[in-house]
Amino acid sequence: MKSSRQEMGKLNITPSADKFLNMLYCSNPSCSNPFNPDDNKFCIKCGQTLTQLFRNRFRVIRLLGEGGFSRTYEARDADRIDEPCVIKQFVPQVQGTNALEKATELFKQEAKRLYDLGEHPQIPRLIAYFEQDKRLYLVQELIEGQNLLQELQQQGAFSEEKIKQLLVDILPVLKFIHERGVIHRDIKPENIMRRRQDGKLILIDFGVSKQITASTLGVGTTVGTPGYAPIEQMRGQVFPASDLYSLGVSCIRLLTQCFPKADGSDELYDASKGGWIWRERLPKATIITPFMIQILDKLLQEHVQYRYQFVDEVTQVINVQNLNSGVSIDYTILQKLLASGKWREADQETWKLMLRISRREKEGYLRVEDIEKFPCQDILTIDNLWVRYSNARFGFSIQKRIWDSVGGKPDLDLETWQYFGECLGWRIKNNWKPYDFLSFTLAAPAGQLPRAVWSMRLDGRTKRLSALTSRLVNCKI
Repeated sequence: MKSSRQEMGKLNITPSADKFLNMLYCSNPSCSNPFNPDDNKFCIKCGQTLTQLFRNRFRVIRLLGEGGFSRTYEARDADRIDEPCVIKQFVPQVQGTNALEKATELFKQEAKRLYDLGEHPQIPRLIAYFEQDKRLYLVQELIEGQNLLQELQQQGAFSEEKIKQLLVDILPVLKFIHERGVIHRDIKPENIMRRRQDGKLILIDFGVSKQITASTLGVGTTVGTPGYAPIEQMRGQVFPASDLYSLGVSCIRLLTQCFPKADGSDELYDASKGGWIWRERLPKATIITPFMIQILDKLLQEHVQYRYQFVDEVTQVINVQNLNSGVSIDYTILQKLLASGKWREADQETWKLMLRISRREKEGYLRVEDIEKFPCQDILTIDNLWVRYSNARFGFSIQKRIWDSVGGKPDLDLETWQYFGECLGWRIKNNWKPYDFLSFTLAAPAGQLPRAVWSMRLDGRTKRLSALTSRLVNCKI
């Protein structure tokens, strides 16, 4: 089912829209020439009574588009100093009582979903929902920018890096709505906008979203977009994995520039085998890594049980893919230890990895020159893992911030070094704590871990710490 919210993704606000500020817009959906001088009381085309402001607040500027059951306008909000907004007017183009009731329910449902979801920086904010002249209206925040289909048309096929960024940006939004009991049911490039202001991706069009029931197995009305919706959704059933499937289809269409044709044919889908053949349709210059192929293929599984079931499963795979190493080091053990909150074991694993990377396993300690040459990719990966899983409590970058705050320098005096140790909880009552007496919990002082790297052979602790902070700066961490 096409929704006029698709048109909301096509908003390129230009000064020309301001020429309508001194005109009135006829709310009659059948009117062929809706703009009127602002001193008219009735529409000069259809005779409809004109409204200066909808709900004494919103002034329509121009028509943006229309879909199956609604029409979308750009407007100004008088209560917010003429802030731009979008008015969606319920204009059902269906026949029969049952169809009208269902369309009305879908329109009301969109307002309720947006209200239930509350404020999220990547979901358009609901401003108002009201009835006027026996017509329903929904008012939302205006997102200035382009949808991903328009971006594709302007810039060409997406690269793997852009697809990866799409996943990183949109997956947290899907997790947010799924955790609040909502399945979107219409994920596609037209419903993902890139906000011009900051480049962030915004998820729009909740008009066909569905509340997840206790069982999630109830049969409902078939909604969504053919060529994106999974088979279970077309049969009236939806799961969080249904959104993930549609996201996967969106990705391969952006990679290949192949979209369903008007006659229903689709060169990306092999109906005889019941599967996607997207890799064969990639542009010649496009390079896709095995990791990304694995992710997309699993998103696109026909049967629900073989797909990723929840957002976190996809995110975890992407995070593993992000464990970059300049010297082919495997960080999955460290990641698992940190993810499970085994801070002591993770600290020991960090130390072993740093020795291995520096080829100092036999000696069992690091020299200043080892730290000065430590690969940027690896120090970034280690720090990112610690920061991510400790909620920014532990990590080398946290230690650096504290080191800088106490005036840390290569020739740091003993007194300042001792104060630094007290800030991190390494010293107490003028004594350095034995390693086994540290608190390996999130209740420990910020920056206390990683610690093992500073517990072995001294070789000038302050110089090594200064070398590390310098390396972090050089690696732009």
